[in-house]
Amino acid sequence: MSENTTSKTKIIKQTRRLFARHGYDGFTMRSLAKECDISLSSIYHHFDDKDVLLKAVFDDVNTYLGKTRSELPELDTASEELRQRIEFQFENAEYILFVLRYYLHFRDTFPKQERGYLSEKAYRHISEVLQRGVESGEFQLEQTIEEEAKVIAHSINGFVLEYFPESPAVDEYKEVVDSIHRFVVRSLRKPAVNTA
Repeated sequence: MSENTTSKTKIIKQTRRLFARHGYDGFTMRSLAKECDISLSSIYHHFDDKDVLLKAVFDDVNTYLGKTRSELPELDTASEELRQRIEFQFENAEYILFVLRYYLHFRDTFPKQERGYLSEKAYRHISEVLQRGVESGEFQLEQTIEEEAKVIAHSINGFVLEYFPESPAVDEYKEVVDSIHRFVVRSLRKPAVNTA
């Protein structure tokens, strides 16, 4: 790997870490240069400005998350897969928080959805599990899959945010994941309410 590629990789990694922790206003090119132990001009050699850098990292993070999620093994039940997705969010907290902070700061650059700005791909991993659960009869939903998936993804991400940048201790981690999983599955297994 060339020195140029190594520098760019280091810049992307440190940008992801710093932006996930500090958000847009707390992230500066100067602090990034210090963290990377490279000159500010080296960063500007690769990226024209802060927004261009953040967009490049956002694209990189989305590619990573999509690829990594697609490699998750299929499990026996939708409920087991839901637990797997909860664990995935915690295990990839820095990536998840980067994306959320990016959406928060740049929301006006994303098309407004029916409810909010978060694109459907941000909770597709939950939609897929719900689709499987509905098709197998394991889950009964009161709203559309997309509506339920968005609420569930936001709920999980709220817990991820609460702990970030620290990781919960092993026992606490298991307890938190179990608690989220039990609550969500319990709500998805209730018979659908007839509102007609």
